This record gives sequence, C-alpha cells and structure tokens, in this order.
Amino acid sequence: MEQTAKKNNLAQFLKGSSILVISNVCLKAMNFFLLPLYTKHLSTDQLGISDSVTNLTSLIFPILTLGLDSAFSAFYFEKNEPQRGKKVYSTLSTMFFFLGLVAAALSVLSAPVSQLLFHGPGYQGLVVLAFFSLAVNLWYLPLSLELRMKNRMLAFGIANLSASLAMILLNILFVAVFHMGEQSLVLSSLLSGLLQLLILFLFVRRVPKKDEVDKKLLRDMLRFSLPLVPMSVLNWVLAISDRYVLLYYHGEGTVGVYGVAMRFVTVLNVVISAVAMAYTTFAFQTKDEEGAKKKYYYVFQTEAVFLLLMCSAISMFGPEAIRLMSSDESYYSAAEPLRDLLFAQAIYAMSNVVGYGINFAKKSVYYLISVSVGVALNLGLNFLLIPKYGMKAAALTTLLGYLAVFVLVYIFSERLYPCDYGVWRAAIAIIALYAACFYLEGTELWLRVVVWIVLMAAVLWLFREVVGKFLRFLLRRGRR
Repeated sequence: MEQTAKKNNLAQFLKGSSILVISNVCLKAMNFFLLPLYTKHLSTDQLGISDSVTNLTSLIFPILTLGLDSAFSAFYFEKNEPQRGKKVYSTLSTMFFFLGLVAAALSVLSAPVSQLLFHGPGYQGLVVLAFFSLAVNLWYLPLSLELRMKNRMLAFGIANLSASLAMILLNILFVAVFHMGEQSLVLSSLLSGLLQLLILFLFVRRVPKKDEVDKKLLRDMLRFSLPLVPMSVLNWVLAISDRYVLLYYHGEGTVGVYGVAMRFVTVLNVVISAVAMAYTTFAFQTKDEEGAKKKYYYVFQTEAVFLLLMCSAISMFGPEAIRLMSSDESYYSAAEPLRDLLFAQAIYAMSNVVGYGINFAKKSVYYLISVSVGVALNLGLNFLLIPKYGMKAAALTTLLGYLAVFVLVYIFSERLYPCDYGVWRAAIAIIALYAACFYLEGTELWLRVVVWIVLMAAVLWLFREVVGKFLRFLLRRGRR
C-alpha cells in the first residue's frame, strides 16, 4: 500500500509537469510567434519602455508578497494537523487581499516613477496600469497556490491557458489594430489577469473563512518568509538590474532589443516553470519516504538533459531564428546576449532543484547568503562592463551571478540534506555545450547543425541511464 502511494506521488508529479509543459508549450509557442508582430509595430524604444515598466513591477511584486507564497507551500502540509491546508489558505487569502489594495494604492506614485525611469511624466498612465495589474496578480496568487498544493494541475493549466490566450489575443488587438504602442502589453496583462482571477476562483470555489484565519500561524509563516523578502529583491537585482544599467548607459532601444533576446529565453522557461511548479508539492510530500533522494536525483538529471539540449539548440541557431522572427534589422543584434542568457536560466533552474535541502530545513538564510554573493558579483561586473560592452556584458554578468548562486546553494543544501544529484555529470555537459556554442558563433550554418547533432548524441549517451529510465516509465504509463 505504501509502495503504491509512493509510485502515485511520482506519477502525479510527472503528470502535473506534463500538463504544465503541454499548456506552456502551446502558450509560449503562440507568444513566441507574436515576435514578428512586436518587431513590426513596436519600435525598439516602445518595447524598451514597456519592458522597463513591467520589470519594475516584477521587483515590487515579491516585496509585497512578503515571501508568503513560499510559506504557503512550506506550511501547507502537516501530518499531525489535517485542517492545516484550510487554515493556510484562508489566512493567506485574507492577507493577499489587503496586499493587493496596497499595490493599487501605489498608483499615486505613478508620476515620480515615470520621472525616475524616463526623465519625464509622459508615461504616468502606463505606470498606473502596471500597478493595478500587480494588484490583480496578488489577488489570484493564493487561488493558484491552492490548486498546486492539491495537485490539481489540469485546472491550474486550464486557468493559465485561458488567461494567456486572452492576453495573446489582446496583444494582437492593441498592437496591430489599435496601435497603442508601449501601453499594449501592459494593458493586455491587466485584462488577462482579471480573467485568470475569475477562472481560478471558479475552480477553487472557496472564500476565506474567518474561523480559519489563524494569527499565530500567520506569525509563524511571516517568521519563515520575511527573510525571503530581501532574497527576492536580490533575485530581482540578479535577474533584472542589468536592464536598468543598459537603460541608463545605452537607452530604451537597447533595452527593447535585449527584451527580444529574453523572449527567446522564455522558450526554455517552458520546462523550468512546469517542473518548478509541480516539484514543490512532490518534494515536500516525499522527503521522508525511503528512496526519496533517488527520485530527486532522477528529477535533476532529467531536467538537466532537456534544458541543456534546448540551451545548445537555441544558442546555435538563435541568430537565424531572430532574423526570421524580426522584420526590423534593428532587432538582429538580440542574438548577441542569447547564449549566456540561456545557460544562465538553465543553471538557475538546476539550483532550484538542488537547493530543496534548504527548504526542507526551513533555513532560508542560506538562500539569502547565496544570492547576496551572486548579486555582489553581478552588480560589480554590471557597472564595470556594461557601459563599454553593452548587451553581451549584461548577459555574461547574469550567467556568472547565477553560477555563483548555484555553487553556494548546492554546498549549503548538501550540508542540511545530503543528496547525490549527479551534479558533476551536468557540469561536464554544460562546459562542453557552452564551449561549442562559443567557438561556433558566427560560423556556417551547416557546421553548427553537424556539431549540434554530434553533441546531442553525446549528451544523450552521457545521460543514457536517466533517459532510458524516463522513456521506459513513459511507455509503461502509456500502456495503462
């Protein structure tokens, strides 16, 4: 009976990941193929302005959440308290409602924010839209977390798919039909967020109950989550700060071109986000089981092989893809930072998996230390290199920052929860693939195709045990 439950946990994790991957593939593919629309109807300056405002709200969002989204998963499961999940949901739903009101109230600062970013109040309305979109995101966050904790990935995927389809359609309407310029993407995000809020509520159908709101539980969750807030800010600095250094030294147009490169990176995030969302529930449910560490090994190895093959493919053929997707030659230079941004995202995803020992021990301070070191390295190199070398330097400093974080997170996590993830195998593959992409940059297409096929075969051979086990598992599931 116990063995069956363990197999079901793994099967649910893979099923949940698969549902999210499929829905994300559809969305990212559609959104990716909108790039010609953006590059045709939006100038590099307009795209850069839109991205700059969106990136700012991505800083404010984790500050306002107070790290409670992480506390949701860490405190949701408690074997000795069957009603714990209901208490967590009601307590944090109430908290996030008020935090959303705070986000909406921040719109009174739209004029100074516009002045700070763009040296004038001309984009005040755009900032207001962004703050209201931020409020909506905070309101639907506990609903989406509730579905994930209950492993209702199909419902979660449907909500995401519906909202994202709406956003894509609105993007087309606002960009190509109404020609709303830099406001198009931000307004689309606000309206699709409202739709997602409605759909998630219809799936969850739970209003927070006063008698389930637990102040002591909230204090315990805040004690766990508040150290994560500076870490969230530091994560933003590590991931996004290069955009503002580029904005200051090279202008909105460069930020817009860099944004196109980042949209290519979102293809990689299909796998990253799906595994991360499904893995949280799986990891916490199985951590005390016999053989759990072996399962974590297979998760890490499987994620690594897929990410690295995708990284190398997009890096190798990114220049051709960007030329194909961009009708304006001013966007062609987006290929320059592509390789380093892709490998940075892959390393970031791997650090999330190997760092779960820190989550299990509830020692979030170790994340804070790791990210602080990565940020210090990243910021120093940003101001040293970006003024002279632009986008290439921005991507390289991001890669080095994430690499530093991975090393430290892995070391700390191993001390708290030793687990053999097979990191050295992944390291060999990363070095080989990165070196090939670096030395083949600018070479003939046929040569890159041949080399990538050879590398793909080599990586599959290196990870043959994991790939074989994964394929056999899928075949067994398919026969049932």
